[in-house]
Amino acid sequence: MQARSAILKSTVLAALLATSLSAAQAASFTAPTSAVLSLGGLTGILGSATFTGLGGASFDAATSTLTSAFTSVNLSNGSASDLIALTSASDGLRLASGADIVDITGLSYNNATKSLSAVVSINGSQAYSGEFLKAASASVSETFNATLGTGLLTTGAMKLTTAGATPLLNAFNAGSYIGLVGLFEIGSLKVDVLSAASVTPVPEPSTYALMGLGLVGIGFAARRRRAS
Repeated sequence: MQARSAILKSTVLAALLATSLSAAQAASFTAPTSAVLSLGGLTGILGSATFTGLGGASFDAATSTLTSAFTSVNLSNGSASDLIALTSASDGLRLASGADIVDITGLSYNNATKSLSAVVSINGSQAYSGEFLKAASASVSETFNATLGTGLLTTGAMKLTTAGATPLLNAFNAGSYIGLVGLFEIGSLKVDVLSAASVTPVPEPSTYALMGLGLVGIGFAARRRRAS
């Protein structure tokens, strides 16, 4: 009876261990996700500026799109409704006009707030850090699967935030547009998470503790079984 009880406990602990690991994998992972940011509205406002990609990002002038990769993706509830995705800190967009250079880097998208945060630097000095673009809505394809790390997320029209637009527009002597920022539809964002084969799960610290407890419990149960 004791041996059977020990085996049962061992099985339960193993199941809990597997469940906790699976949950952690669904919560946080790194993947070479494709992030495509449409910026047709911004290129229209700042038509005199030259747009180029920074770091690992590339800018297509023909389509006014910035393509980068979100190197980290987090889904704390296993749902894209709270997806947070970060690019490499050096990835972003450079706008140049005459002697003025504006770099927009450190891109981070938060689906709970439908906002894209960024760091805005003017001629090498940081001028702003925070919400840069904001959308009213976002949609997720029905195939989005947090556990497998696959799916597609697209936002509705994204608009410049007043705080983010102020240093940018002032740098290009377009400060008269600041009062109209809420009317400008800059573009949209598409996040395409690649296949499960490209995803490397990242267990959270609490998972290692649970794994340790589970392994200790399984070892203890096995030792009792052998003793009996």
